[in-house]
Amino acid sequence: MAAPIGLVASVSATAGVVSHLSYFIHGEHMLTAYKLVILALFGPPTAVALLTTVAGFSLSHATKLTSVSYGAYMTALFTSILIYRAFFHPLRHFSGPKLARLSQFYHFFHVRAKVDNYRHLDRLHEKYGEYVRVGPNLLSISDPDLIEVIFHPQSNFTKADCWFPFSPLCCRLLSWYDISNPLLNLVQLRDRSEHDRRRRHGWDLAFTTKALRSYDSRVIKYADQFVAQMQRRAGENVNITNWLEWYAFDVMVCSLESFIPLLAPEALSDLAFGRSFKALENGKSHIYIDTMHKTSVLPLGCLGTLPWVIQTIADLVPTRLNPFMTLVRYSDECIEERKQRTPTEPDIMTPILAAGPFYEDPKADALLLVGDARLIIIAGSDTSASTLIHCFYELGRDADVVRKIRDELQQHGIRNDETLSIPQLQYLGYLNAFINETLRMHPTNPGGLFRLTPQGGVKIGGHYLPGGVKVVNPHYSVLRSPKAFVSPNEFIPERWTTRPELILNKKAFCPFSQGRYACIGRNLALNELRAVISKSVLEFDINFAPGETGRALLEESRDIFTMSLAKLELRFTRRSK
Repeated sequence: MAAPIGLVASVSATAGVVSHLSYFIHGEHMLTAYKLVILALFGPPTAVALLTTVAGFSLSHATKLTSVSYGAYMTALFTSILIYRAFFHPLRHFSGPKLARLSQFYHFFHVRAKVDNYRHLDRLHEKYGEYVRVGPNLLSISDPDLIEVIFHPQSNFTKADCWFPFSPLCCRLLSWYDISNPLLNLVQLRDRSEHDRRRRHGWDLAFTTKALRSYDSRVIKYADQFVAQMQRRAGENVNITNWLEWYAFDVMVCSLESFIPLLAPEALSDLAFGRSFKALENGKSHIYIDTMHKTSVLPLGCLGTLPWVIQTIADLVPTRLNPFMTLVRYSDECIEERKQRTPTEPDIMTPILAAGPFYEDPKADALLLVGDARLIIIAGSDTSASTLIHCFYELGRDADVVRKIRDELQQHGIRNDETLSIPQLQYLGYLNAFINETLRMHPTNPGGLFRLTPQGGVKIGGHYLPGGVKVVNPHYSVLRSPKAFVSPNEFIPERWTTRPELILNKKAFCPFSQGRYACIGRNLALNELRAVISKSVLEFDINFAPGETGRALLEESRDIFTMSLAKLELRFTRRSK
């Protein structure tokens, strides 16, 4: 007997609303998103097949019945979602683009062309104020007073919790930190106790003062290689973006000793001799760097606020066709190879491997090591390179800044020879002020970090928000806030030394984050910056190449969580001794 079409439609529509209110509105569904996609695609034809073979319906009636049921269910489901997001969501009182409150795809369509996430957020803050609803369950906050509240060591804000059973927030509360699941690393460990335990499990020992001193010779070695390459190219136009990326990458490879034989069979044979990829020495990029940037533009640059899309693609695309998995496979190889040998000098992985397994499950532990390998490379090379390139942008733009750094070095008797050491550079006031101002004006993660409001809720901007609301602090906008800095769009290193009145809220400045999730490699990164900058200004006058304005670097670089930087051409002129 044929089922009444009207009854089927009513029941299906009711099921759509109920499934939203009882399931989709709660918790995170990123890790099961691919199953929902498969169900949505193959559920209807499966239903038609069952109705014809089991229930004995005709093909036309089964198709009609399924179409009505599926259409009613989906219509009711998404209508319920949209009505809730528009009129009942806890963020409904915050201003922002009307379409952004309905779908996170609004963000995607506005950043997909230029991959300029942080600039898009900054434009929205200029239009709507310090608190902007930029997604169904995403609030962007540029108020510098909230930085300490959200990132303080005792803050109850979290990277993400897996379940908020009493917080009906949205169709999908998704976590950026699960974006590469099941591959995780230190940064992606969301449970506080687990994160803290992992830091104690070798990571902290890799960045003690003693450990950093053991890396100094390698930092200096590659700084010397960089200077030597610039000496050979003195008077020529140099794409400094490439050279500083190679420097930062080579330092991390060397700091990891022979930990990363990633993408070429010949690198595996080099491993036996403990050599790096020599990108800086050869003046040639390595395929790992290129692959890393290419595989990050779409997922992290355009879809960073839609992690469930990335996870679904990763789950459905065959491994052999997924370029990201290429990096994973080679990271796995390098871990196994590194375990078999002891480097001549301790590297970052020495205390991590010495600490033994972190998880009882060997597979989970192996995945964590591979994830940590990628973290060390990306966090250690991409972020340092980004800051270095912007430092050299500021050096090329203003010869007076170069002179001030050089004068300070010379006043302390520091020369570009074998006597120069990292400890000599650590407490130079103007040099550190210059680096701080570069980090303020050009943050390495300009789009900010995601956090979730605590389970008990919190009051923000005069509004109470229940647990599970996602917030982001775009560092670019926060660090240029007139509430935190006088003349915020002007590059003034002296604000960190002789003109402290230009800083209104010093707590807003946290380029390495703060609290328990602060960057563990902060001091190593600063050592790299100090070494290259000092050696370069002692050896050269640095200027923009003819025709270079820096516009491409500032306007065409892409925000892929860290920065994928456009070309910057400089000219290095050797100084007479």
